[in-house]
Amino acid sequence: MDAYGIGAGISGAAQTYLQAARRTGRTTAMLESLKDGDRVLCDSEREAARLRRLIKERGLRVEVLAVSPSQPMVAFQRGTPSGRTVFDHSWVEQFYLNAVESARRDLLSLETELSGYGGEHVKTRLQAEEISKWRWSEHDKN
Repeated sequence: MDAYGIGAGISGAAQTYLQAARRTGRTTAMLESLKDGDRVLCDSEREAARLRRLIKERGLRVEVLAVSPSQPMVAFQRGTPSGRTVFDHSWVEQFYLNAVESARRDLLSLETELSGYGGEHVKTRLQAEEISKWRWSEHDKN
């Protein structure tokens, strides 16, 4: 467990940044940078359809894929594009948020694995030892 609130703080800071970065021209800048043969990864089919329309208006041949940021390796199934792979800002945002949440889960898992015995991981070591003694004495009676 993150008793210091660092993970929550990082998540909060990320959310604040993401809100502040809205309507700053990130999509427009990405569209202007695209060239024929590039590939764009989006986090949803809805956003992919929107970008396909915008790219078509520019007369470019760019592949746009909806790929979950939690499973980026799926993009490899489509082969390698002749140009660059570019990530839509919403994809990048979700990728980072997933990474923070994954780190929080990993920390909890580490704490659980590196602590006490059985389900008593959240208790103090002394409590875990007392419960362990009780269980052994109960086992010896049978």
